[in-house]
Amino acid sequence: MKNLSIFFRDTKPFAQLVGLAFLFLVGFILATGLQVLFPTDFSSPAMIRQALATQGLAQILIFLMPAVLFALLYQGNIKSFFQLNFQGRKWFLALVAMVVFLLLVPVNDWITWWNDHWDLGPLESEMRRLTNASKAVIENMLTLTTFGDLLLQLLVVALIPALCEELFFRGALQQILRRWFGNMHVAVIVTAILFSLAHGDLYGLVPRFVLGLILGYLFFLSGSMLVNVCAHFCNNALIVILYYLYHQGVLATSPDTPLLMPWLTTLLCTLAAVALFILYFSKNDKNTHSQKTI
Repeated sequence: MKNLSIFFRDTKPFAQLVGLAFLFLVGFILATGLQVLFPTDFSSPAMIRQALATQGLAQILIFLMPAVLFALLYQGNIKSFFQLNFQGRKWFLALVAMVVFLLLVPVNDWITWWNDHWDLGPLESEMRRLTNASKAVIENMLTLTTFGDLLLQLLVVALIPALCEELFFRGALQQILRRWFGNMHVAVIVTAILFSLAHGDLYGLVPRFVLGLILGYLFFLSGSMLVNVCAHFCNNALIVILYYLYHQGVLATSPDTPLLMPWLTTLLCTLAAVALFILYFSKNDKNTHSQKTI
């Protein structure tokens, strides 16, 4: 791989993008074949666990495998390419990022509610069907109620997607786009758009775009993939835990229903999140100039 990385390292950004897209396509084909061999079935707890395992492996094939192979081919060093920095301060920044995401939950609920009420005209019926089908898969995966199943759900629905998607979108794609456009902000915005579109849900397009924006800036400003994975995991884990509590009878309302907290509470939480972000990440702006690029 080291010899190959020497050959590919000076490849132009567009060619790198084509290479990443090709690896993604290979992973997608393999994941599709896996899902054909093990079709989704929620008829029993055992089948739900199988569906979780298939989902986790599909994420690895679609996102993690292409990102890691790309790093090996074009950089030759996974640790430096993905900025796998585990220094003490990076763990602290990861904790701050998770708090920021929790504080943004109220405003995210309002954005989700607004997006969900879009009128898509003649596309409305088909888009609703696709959205509801996608939601049904996730909801069925989160119906198991033992503590062991909760750990499995956190692994498959929260941690694996956080790791795989961050390495692919922020670690690989966003860095290619930054080199191509020569501008951090354009790279973050374009990656956030593609990240949101990749989920295939027009009724969740805007909140995922906002999520992608925050994660994009977190990666460039923190200089550590650890921060991104932890923040993304926190966002996903909150949903998993809420569904677990809902199926345990602790929560009366489905987590799929936005809370829509009072505007004053929403505003204060959002301002607190922005303040924390500026306080702990804006001063790391020097990373945007000193980061290694591919």
